[in-house]
Amino acid sequence: MTPTGPAVFGWHDRTIGSAALRQGGRVWLRATAEHQDWAGGEAWTGNRDAAAIKRVPKPELIDRVDWSEPPIAIYGELLTYVPDSPCSPTLELTAPLALRVSWWLELRAALDTLAVTPTTRGDHDPRDAVRRAKDFYGQALGVPEPVLRTEHTDLHWANLTQPSLYLPDWEYWGMAPAGYGAAVLYLHSLPVPEVAARVHEVFADLLDSPAGRLAQLSAAAHILDRAAGGDYLALSGPVRSHAEDLLRPAARR
Repeated sequence: MTPTGPAVFGWHDRTIGSAALRQGGRVWLRATAEHQDWAGGEAWTGNRDAAAIKRVPKPELIDRVDWSEPPIAIYGELLTYVPDSPCSPTLELTAPLALRVSWWLELRAALDTLAVTPTTRGDHDPRDAVRRAKDFYGQALGVPEPVLRTEHTDLHWANLTQPSLYLPDWEYWGMAPAGYGAAVLYLHSLPVPEVAARVHEVFADLLDSPAGRLAQLSAAAHILDRAAGGDYLALSGPVRSHAEDLLRPAARR
């Protein structure tokens, strides 16, 4: 195996990846490291579990090796290579993005297909999503118990490719309020209003539903919680304003 490209680091350098050559073909080599006390659980097996997902454009897992270098646990994965570029070098969008109409249609179809993929990952009790959001905002949300479905819960712009659509990074997929993936993407689009409007147009039936309102509040809580730790410095303001709009009584009707 021979690395053939620059190293690409993930959030807080928790992951490192690079294109590589293996038996004459190009693959993606990726390693994830975590303290042994925090390693494990659904996030630790996300890409491996995602092999059950069919008819969604994503890298496929070829092989995986786990090992430890105490106190650190590590796994390395070989994935099929995706030649297309991320839609953004950052999680949130910072500049206008021109995407084909077919790209948006493919994204909607991919999330609809994912939605009906059976899984035991993620939430099991829809009341948990309501409780977490209520606890974060410290007030009643005025939403009914949501419908849960299978979602890519880390659907930001660095996890989508163009010109061809692929959805990488499946560590955190699983059951969530319907529309959670669309909500995550919408909130990460807020700095570029014309793209945010396009996301809303494509997913309006989800985002404008009671479950979609909860999905947006839940995704906003995640972003704002991360912002409190120093992430999302530019995105936290628009997301906080949007959450405040959703929490107003008029938004509940």
